[in-house]
Amino acid sequence: MDPKQIEKKPLRDVIYSELVDNILQGRINSGEKLVEADLAKRFSVSRTPIREALLHLEKEGYIEHIKNVGATVRKISPQKVEEIFRVIAILESEAAEMVAEAGFSESEILNLQKLHDEMSNAAKAKDFIEYNHLNIQFHQFFLDRCNNATIANIAKDLRNKMYRMVSEGLSLPMNVDKYLNSHHQIMEALVGNKPKTVQRLMKAHILEASKALVEMMIRKYS
Repeated sequence: MDPKQIEKKPLRDVIYSELVDNILQGRINSGEKLVEADLAKRFSVSRTPIREALLHLEKEGYIEHIKNVGATVRKISPQKVEEIFRVIAILESEAAEMVAEAGFSESEILNLQKLHDEMSNAAKAKDFIEYNHLNIQFHQFFLDRCNNATIANIAKDLRNKMYRMVSEGLSLPMNVDKYLNSHHQIMEALVGNKPKTVQRLMKAHILEASKALVEMMIRKYS
């Protein structure tokens, strides 16, 4: 643990942030048990900040306490994924429409086009880790510019919770071309000053990705 982090933030917050990152990146798996004593040893701290961090994780929905088992990383069902992505689709499509209505600079659209080109190159190279990283930036482009912090923060939080599953879904080769084409259509509507079309395309794009992800989860876990 970085001593500088400890100076700036309470121990419970540092531990919470690191555990969230490990869960989202898949270093801690769904269903894995989190033992206070083991975590205290790992972070070289007492059990008190560990217990506080675990309570925060439970409150945010990352873990659950199972009787006779203890704190366990929550498994997300396909139904829950579909439910969350429907909310994301509503929020991000609204954000995209706001951006289209407000307008944007030429440099901004050029940066978005560059991002799209980099995604295409990553897909061709089958570098799906980089592709996913760039995909997050593409969607964040609209959230950062929608001038509505509530929409942006909620959508970002929900996407963070879905990070690991989205990574798996994006790595399916059959989906990549569809997603790139959807992004291209969204950009065309954006440049063409068609806010309602941007909103419709963004919503359809996210729901299509959600459907593919849910189908993948059902096949994988059935």
